[in-house]
Amino acid sequence: MILDKTLDNGLRIIAEKLDNVRTVSVSFTVNAGTVDEQSDEAGISHYIEHMVFKGTKNRTAAEIAMDMDAVGASLNAGTSRENTRFYAKVLDKHLPTAIDVISDMLLNPKFDSKDMELEKGVVCDEILMSQDDPDDLVSQRIQELYYGDDPLSRSVLGSEETVRSFTEQNLRDYMERLYVPNNMVVTCAGNFDQQRLVDEISEIFISQNNRELKKREYGKPKCVRESAVIDRNDLEQTHIELAYPSFGLGDENRYALMAINSLLGGGMSSRLFQNIREKRGLVYSVGSMPVAFVNSGYLALFASTAAKQAETVLNLMLEEMENLKKNGITKKELDFTREQLKGNFSIWNEGTSAHASMLAKYASAGLPIVTEEQMINNLDYLTLDDVMQIIPHVCDETKLCSVFAGRECGGLSELMKK
Repeated sequence: MILDKTLDNGLRIIAEKLDNVRTVSVSFTVNAGTVDEQSDEAGISHYIEHMVFKGTKNRTAAEIAMDMDAVGASLNAGTSRENTRFYAKVLDKHLPTAIDVISDMLLNPKFDSKDMELEKGVVCDEILMSQDDPDDLVSQRIQELYYGDDPLSRSVLGSEETVRSFTEQNLRDYMERLYVPNNMVVTCAGNFDQQRLVDEISEIFISQNNRELKKREYGKPKCVRESAVIDRNDLEQTHIELAYPSFGLGDENRYALMAINSLLGGGMSSRLFQNIREKRGLVYSVGSMPVAFVNSGYLALFASTAAKQAETVLNLMLEEMENLKKNGITKKELDFTREQLKGNFSIWNEGTSAHASMLAKYASAGLPIVTEEQMINNLDYLTLDDVMQIIPHVCDETKLCSVFAGRECGGLSELMKK
């Protein structure tokens, strides 16, 4: 049973009662991400995520950790381009502790000047670490190509320059603008009393008022075929990423896309894995993954291989997409993929964390909540025609973006321009 209640101040609470479990997962999701930042605020959403762990008016950083460790709980957070999420998993009887700690972090951050300087060093080191990671580099660059000037093209981490410039007032102004009840959703899943949860959160947030929010305008792909090279002589492998047109989180075609992704590169039985790794032994890592935001998305194909084999691997990836475009998939393949997806989803969704995460994913995007039963039913109702009709859109090579990282990758980029 799922309870969906919006308080008078606009704070939305979604609670799913799960029987036969001893844990509860709770998540506070704020629609404050990269797309909400001004140019001089680049990375501030992520930096705030770090800073609220450094202490509040009521707790030091050590006390935050100790209060959660004392009840055997896990506490974490993550920033994306569209939101920032703070979440915890606890034994059912300790849910009030998790709610109290997270709400204290969000409502009463201290932002001590010494802590701010120390954490700037931590975040800047994270930026440098990301720049050392070829997977991060190609993923960021592909997003820049695919989205162009759209806010979705920006890095979640920001730059060393912007992070070093942040002041306490910058952080408080940003939180005052976006960390408000009508821009936040609390999701909870597990063994707990739903009404008690609503009462506890209502009491904590009773003094918080909603605010008129600026309408987000983003999610428009550039829709131009483009290629880029990241020259890295220190890399032993060539890293390849391709981005094909796809769909947003709430698009009705997302289930058909799930089937295409699973068949193409979603597992060890997929076409990419079998053809490029198993039959030819050209790669260790190869696959595909849908990247979805509220209003748009893309299907990413990726591989890493020795430089001398990179052109062969790229051509095989392109051939798989061309084969998909020309021949589609069979009924037998769809039936196989459907059961694979249902099994994967049910296994992933067994824990309370997955339930709370999925509730937060759809609720923060303003989309209808999708239960496990609905997800399974939607996959059961998926037809071959549903899949076949989106293939021309997904395989549109006129909108294909590609990025290559490694030594002397210029030839791969030139190949994509033919």
